Amino acid sequence: MNGIRILSMGERNTSQAGGPLPGESARGARARQREGTRERLYECALAEFREVGFAQAQIDRIARAARVVRGTFYFHFPTKEDVLLELAFRTNARIASRVAALGQTRLALRELLVAVNACIMEEQERIGEAGLLREILSLYVRRPGALAERRADDQPSVVEELTRQLQGVADREGLRTEMPMEQLAVVFFTSLSGMVTRFESEAELRLASEALIDLLVRGMQAGG
Repeated sequence: MNGIRILSMGERNTSQAGGPLPGESARGARARQREGTRERLYECALAEFREVGFAQAQIDRIARAARVVRGTFYFHFPTKEDVLLELAFRTNARIASRVAALGQTRLALRELLVAVNACIMEEQERIGEAGLLREILSLYVRRPGALAERRADDQPSVVEELTRQLQGVADREGLRTEMPMEQLAVVFFTSLSGMVTRFESEAELRLASEALIDLLVRGMQAGG
């Protein structure tokens, strides 16, 4: 009909119901549906964690909120910890991306650390609760290699990006330190993350982070 393809009633109903779109394979539609279910479970699990706490969260309630059966939760997330791992992965990926972008600005050492601090604080505030941050830090202790296993091979971590930026500043400004740059990056990132869970007031957190930045700057400028 003049090159115009009219959808049948069955095709229209399938498209409107979230089924295969015109030109989309059944396999692609199933993958899209699985991803949507996984995302819904993820959001419902985080809501449950925030409402009752991680320890008291119940998978049955999460599944009901996501409108799926209990087994579907386990298909996407073997344990509640795996939801936390997904949260940590997404948060770290955003931080790493923002830290990487700072490399285009060629900031001085203090300016770089202040900017990195702002990135970390803003992204961790998105989590919305210190209790969840504490659970994530505890997860790092229980499963130290889990986050690295979750990342793609070509996706740098926050520490890797921060190490790269610190090394760039050190080379530009002629700074040297006895501690390897990667260790400095680890200390800075983990210290800032821990501060978020320790200090309840914004003023205390700001003072503590400023003190950490000052300590690191003076140490590097003094040659370690």
